[in-house]
Amino acid sequence: MLRTKKAKIRIHIVGCDPRTGTTACFKIDAYTEHEDSIYTRPSRQANIFLTKRPRDILVASPMLSLLPNLYVIYMLRDPRDTITSKHRKDPDHYWSTLRYWKTYTPYGRKLRQHPRFMTVRYEDLVTKPDEVQAYLMEKMPFLEKRGAFSQYHEFAKPSERSLDALRGMRPVASSSVGKWRNHLPRVAGQLALHGDRNIAESLIEYGYESDDSWLQELEGITPDYTESHWPEHFTKKELKDRMRGKYSRAFVAFLRNINWVF
Repeated sequence: MLRTKKAKIRIHIVGCDPRTGTTACFKIDAYTEHEDSIYTRPSRQANIFLTKRPRDILVASPMLSLLPNLYVIYMLRDPRDTITSKHRKDPDHYWSTLRYWKTYTPYGRKLRQHPRFMTVRYEDLVTKPDEVQAYLMEKMPFLEKRGAFSQYHEFAKPSERSLDALRGMRPVASSSVGKWRNHLPRVAGQLALHGDRNIAESLIEYGYESDDSWLQELEGITPDYTESHWPEHFTKKELKDRMRGKYSRAFVAFLRNINWVF
């Protein structure tokens, strides 16, 4: 039997898209510099250990079932904005596709009522950041505030990799919300490829729209079908690889969590 590093509390941030924004302004004992798996162990003993990887929404359920000290923050963002954003690593192409929203959202929906699963909309984070922070503190009362979400840019020190992804530090701002209306051909193309009905219904479910009347804005728009940076759809192999061993690895994490492994 071997002793292993562990944390009293685990917080893991997941999301519905590879570029969803996430922020934490609390006293955290240990964290990884960029995106790391929900199975990642801290390099030292810690009261609170923070990690982040959007795709882990696919494997969060068994981990929540087995680890009573795990809390998951699920970051949502209007999929119409995510599919119309670009990355400086490939500025000639839109970065992501609706495959992320279509694939990840059902997993987030199943966990919505779990007491240690918190859904946070990106739009709320950038328009009322301190209210979101208060909500997280209510759900996780062990958190100790070290700064306001609205003042994140004044004291945060992200890693070089994170700065590269964020394109530098800047104040919390809502300027990116609703930009999809400047890219209607792209939105029309994505809906034609992925289906508009399920997307429209999920937008209502998460409070982005009150009905589907927004679809009228796409009438007469010629769809843009140009390739995105990431493939248009997940292959069965990709999804299988992303969820490989989620139950067995969750059980191993459970054993490690009680401080012993075989």
